[in-house]
Amino acid sequence: MQKIKKMKIKIFFSLFFFCFLSFIWFFTDSNQVFAENMQSESYKIQFGNFNTSSGRKTGDSFVLSDTMGGLAAGPYGQYGSSNYFIGGGFQYVYQIDYFQFSISKLNIDLGELFADSFKTDSHTIGITTNGASGYSVYAFENHPLRVNSGVQTIQDTTCDLGNCDEVLAASWTDPTAAGFGFNVSGDDVTSDFINVNYFRQFANNEASESMQQIMGSSNVALNRTATINYKASMPGNQAAGSYQTSIVFVAVPGY
Repeated sequence: MQKIKKMKIKIFFSLFFFCFLSFIWFFTDSNQVFAENMQSESYKIQFGNFNTSSGRKTGDSFVLSDTMGGLAAGPYGQYGSSNYFIGGGFQYVYQIDYFQFSISKLNIDLGELFADSFKTDSHTIGITTNGASGYSVYAFENHPLRVNSGVQTIQDTTCDLGNCDEVLAASWTDPTAAGFGFNVSGDDVTSDFINVNYFRQFANNEASESMQQIMGSSNVALNRTATINYKASMPGNQAAGSYQTSIVFVAVPGY
């Protein structure tokens, strides 16, 4: 029986921050009150806005930040269309505070593979952000599992019935359906990961497949975590060797 001595997956991740900020000022006519300009030799404040209350309030079960009593309340909030987004008001500046993304380990080792049997490994990713529009996490592979210094590959899984791909997960419990895939479980995972038996392919960057979302929310995130479960099996005629690929995670905060 042939075996693959070792298969390691190198994990890398990148963070892309998309944040568009704008201050929106409304001017009134000559019969209305204007915001005051203040300046000295070392500073200048245009359209000064002094609030009756602002800051960060906390309790046993909540965190609240607010700005009260601002002039021209209308500009505060979220504005946009299909091709732009504007976050108006001081709260949108205040909330760009932190964005944290973590991976519990960077090497996935599936060990020795044997025909018609599964090998698995996993790690955990975590995210915290107070962006007003939540966050999204995407993933893709640089290429399918490939033997070092060779061309032989282990194909990406198509699951038990040949009905999963990089977009949609499906049940994969039959080890004779050889391939490589992943499952995600935990907070805010995409809905196609119905349970721990539902797997997908990684989007293949080498084949110009678009990265796919695996986790995300439209809400502020505090210590949200998910477990990435990797699984592989090989056909009986697979060439022996050490197979590798790289997985890239892209975490995007929403503001």
